[in-house]
Amino acid sequence: MRKTWIPLLLAACLFSPTTTYAGFGTGIGISFPASGSSTVSSGNTYAALQYEALTEELSLSEKSGRLLLELKVSNNGDTPYTASHRTSQIYDFIITDKNGKKIWQWSDGMAFTQALSTTTIAPHSFEVYTAELDSKAYRKIKENAVLATAYILDTPCRLSAKLPTRTASKSTPVMIHGGVIFGNGRWVDD
Repeated sequence: MRKTWIPLLLAACLFSPTTTYAGFGTGIGISFPASGSSTVSSGNTYAALQYEALTEELSLSEKSGRLLLELKVSNNGDTPYTASHRTSQIYDFIITDKNGKKIWQWSDGMAFTQALSTTTIAPHSFEVYTAELDSKAYRKIKENAVLATAYILDTPCRLSAKLPTRTASKSTPVMIHGGVIFGNGRWVDD
């Protein structure tokens, strides 16, 4: 007698009306400290975007007083990605203040040939472009530096991330993380 309720329960689940949600949108993750700490810590920052078959990732980190910037460009497609450039310069990094004024640019003072060039990233492969501000140069701009922007020249995408900031607190910080979803959708009754 006990096993006869299993097929009835299964039938009830399969033939009962269900409600589903369909839609699209985008999400934002938010983290903030919920308690203080007496230690000083510096976090890494990160931003990413996907454009067609490309994924671009910008990572910023402080190490021993230096600022390290890294732009990783991945080709997720099945064909090579090629970008044409007006000079031999392929990429650049810019740091701006809170008003958007440039206070540092990786390519400032560099010489590039004025010949046309191309960059090709093989399918399912990636290229990494880096820059570094030594501790002396970083100390000069750190007080005013807010945002770093990285990009491949002669392409439509620019990727920006906030510079790492130092936080002080009284104990081990507790982080609360939440998400916000933007978009529209609708409930559908089957």
